[in-house]
Amino acid sequence: MKNKIISTRTLSAPEVDLLSRLEFEGRGIVTRQDITDLCVDKKKAPYLIKKLLEKKRLRTIIKNVYLLVPMKAPPGQWAGNEYLIAKALARGANYYVGYSSVFNSYGFTEQVSQMVHVVNDKYSLDKVIFGVRYKFIKTRTGRFYGLEKRTIQNEEVVFSDRERALIDLFEWYDTARASGVLREQLSRINAPLFIEYVARYPVQAIRRRIGYFLARLGADNKLLNKIEAGDKGYSPLYSGRSNRGSLDRRWRVIING
Repeated sequence: MKNKIISTRTLSAPEVDLLSRLEFEGRGIVTRQDITDLCVDKKKAPYLIKKLLEKKRLRTIIKNVYLLVPMKAPPGQWAGNEYLIAKALARGANYYVGYSSVFNSYGFTEQVSQMVHVVNDKYSLDKVIFGVRYKFIKTRTGRFYGLEKRTIQNEEVVFSDRERALIDLFEWYDTARASGVLREQLSRINAPLFIEYVARYPVQAIRRRIGYFLARLGADNKLLNKIEAGDKGYSPLYSGRSNRGSLDRRWRVIING
């Protein structure tokens, strides 16, 4: 992610004191309320915030939420952590950083994402903050499992874990590409946990497709029986192709490729 150039100006004693305390606590993102709580004279908080914004030691992310630019930052380049900013933008929603934002870190692809994808239950929006693109994808609460918390600058940020991200791969990429990654990753993942995750997934077509490929990759049948494929209708194995093909009655898929 590209850094942004930050200009510096002389700081007053109260401003230095406030910034020092925030830095000591390891803050990367601060709210208006955080700053107010640290001020002995609460009435001075709005003025301090105003001056620190002018001096570019605070930068607005959203209303009343700021990126802290520490005093040690040299005249030159400084950038906030994009995942902390993503958490701030989530504003209390259930969320996780996922999709292409984590695929590279798990070895699913060599491509590094140029956008931070945030799956959440409140917002659908695209936003650019300090030159970084954020895409918020609203979804139902039934998909918020298989998550892990990572500590970044003393804050916990939620990400999809490896097995959960592998399911999202089937939503993000076409089936042919996703199934290829599944084949490569099967020996590296916790297969029983992955199957548990697949069994919980609320999209029937995805459960069917993954179940079909797992069966052909030699997954344990007792574990595969946990995945409910349904007993009505069929789903095309490959989206975007003709729906003609032979039928797999166990997984209720049309083998159309």
